[in-house]
Amino acid sequence: MPESSIQTELINLTSELIRIPSVHSRPTEILRCADFIADWLREHAISCQRIDQNGVPSLLVAPATSRCKVLLMSHFDVVEAEESQFTPYEEDGRLFGRGAIDDKYAVALTLILYRELRTRWNAAGKTDEELPFGLLFTGDEESGGKDGAGHATTLVQPDYFIALDGGQPDRIITKEKGILSLALTAHGKAAHAARPWLGESGFDILVEDYLQLKTLFTADNPDHWHPTLVLSNCLAGNGSTNMVPDTATATLDIRYTENDNPEQMLAMIRKSIRSDVEVRAIEPVFASENSPYTDLLARHSGASISFEHGASDARFFSQIGIPGAVWGPQGEMSQHTTREHLVIDSLFGVYECLQNFLEEIAFTP
Repeated sequence: MPESSIQTELINLTSELIRIPSVHSRPTEILRCADFIADWLREHAISCQRIDQNGVPSLLVAPATSRCKVLLMSHFDVVEAEESQFTPYEEDGRLFGRGAIDDKYAVALTLILYRELRTRWNAAGKTDEELPFGLLFTGDEESGGKDGAGHATTLVQPDYFIALDGGQPDRIITKEKGILSLALTAHGKAAHAARPWLGESGFDILVEDYLQLKTLFTADNPDHWHPTLVLSNCLAGNGSTNMVPDTATATLDIRYTENDNPEQMLAMIRKSIRSDVEVRAIEPVFASENSPYTDLLARHSGASISFEHGASDARFFSQIGIPGAVWGPQGEMSQHTTREHLVIDSLFGVYECLQNFLEEIAFTP
């Protein structure tokens, strides 16, 4: 376990970050959070590169050669929440607040861990430029990540990365599903609701299309590692209550695995339904190749290699052939909920494991 003063600092710094409501509806708060991190680094004499890509702030702490052995990734933007969720509190060994597990703890953890290991590194007579690991903090993971982690891949190419944004202490994630996001628009014919035979409901067409699409997503394996389909939003008509709606729209959230081809899925969908299909996004699968760094992390943590159904910024680095993993402390699946929290002891355990992992990389011949 890290010493008690470090434990206290971990909780205090995470709490300070939670108090900043860095949601995308409040862009000035995202900028303020980036400034907070930059100020902390400056106070500890740690150099960083401030990046602004299409208005999205990110910070990179890495050798000027843009090459390091291990990059620790985290994000400081969070999903929308009630104002009360930005007041952190502790209860039953848990730290509550928006971003506690997704992903403010990771910002605090990597800042403190870097400072502590850098101090030891410098004491051994070595410079920051020789330090074999770096940090990446991004401000748009919750809105797609393209201007944060996506852009950062052009600036730093580590041998390995760890996205501290998922997993659990006993599960190291090396695979996550990709996303196919679609918008459907069904076109019918408007009519008065008293004479429906004179029209054709766009909503009826949309429902028929949705039911048809469900027949394409019937796999039901015990581990659910197969494509899934969710109709996440639906709207019909123009608000009138006494007419047959001529149009209806819906959004679809499709998750797919490394065994699926999203372009082929899209072609099959278009062929199967009457509605117009608009592609909102095609996000790639995160699938890391085997790496001795993953084995080393598993040895220090005792965790098993696993997969997850969600998505993270890890996909940007794996898409350019850089291996990595998604890992972190226990949040009891509370991400994005009104009771989002972090199990405090698991945070200390992750800190200790990462410390040992990085010390072996940096100080073992």
